[in-house]
Amino acid sequence: MGTKEDDEERQERAYRLIGEIVDGIVAQTCARHYLAPTQEHQFTSKITALIERELHDMEVQGMHVKVHAQDFPDKGKGSWEKKSGADVYISLVVDAPDYHVNKGMIVQSKWDDSKDRKGLAAQVSDMKDRTNSSYVWAYGPSSITVVPADDVAEGKLDFSSAMTVGQLVSEGLRCHEGDPSLGRDLSMPIPQSLTAMMSKLALKHALGITLTEGPD
Repeated sequence: MGTKEDDEERQERAYRLIGEIVDGIVAQTCARHYLAPTQEHQFTSKITALIERELHDMEVQGMHVKVHAQDFPDKGKGSWEKKSGADVYISLVVDAPDYHVNKGMIVQSKWDDSKDRKGLAAQVSDMKDRTNSSYVWAYGPSSITVVPADDVAEGKLDFSSAMTVGQLVSEGLRCHEGDPSLGRDLSMPIPQSLTAMMSKLALKHALGITLTEGPD
């Protein structure tokens, strides 16, 4: 049986590896779709679906990874008006014997050459009214640059504290990022709990990442 320090180091390696896998997925998807006629919401769906496919039911450093991506229609009977300024909800859960995380964050995605500063400013304001754990994803030709909402002034992005999607996920798993008030209901199955939070926030996309240690 390892020491607490051994367990912490193993968990740290798991978070780091998950972040690296996520960034690899993002790089491949950006390279494929940045110059294609792919719309923002389609790109977001592809990213979350690929992360679900590549990470789901993996064993990483003794921790079991479960990932679920969830989309809602933006048209028709099943759609709703966006109210939060965001379009993605991310749920991060870690369940280890001495370490528990249940947090969430929200994201607005934009192409990196978007000129809609007025629209982005309004969206960022709406997100910050919900939570400080708000971010803008700027889609580029080889990566997604993550900018905290606090670093967006009048729709202009300040990249001084920017990170990658993988780094954002890793920092959330370490409990350095994320909002406990946006943690999903763990008494519900993952898809239903994601759906409930999406309905509450009126978002189109969700990504849930759960790490458990011990028996499934």
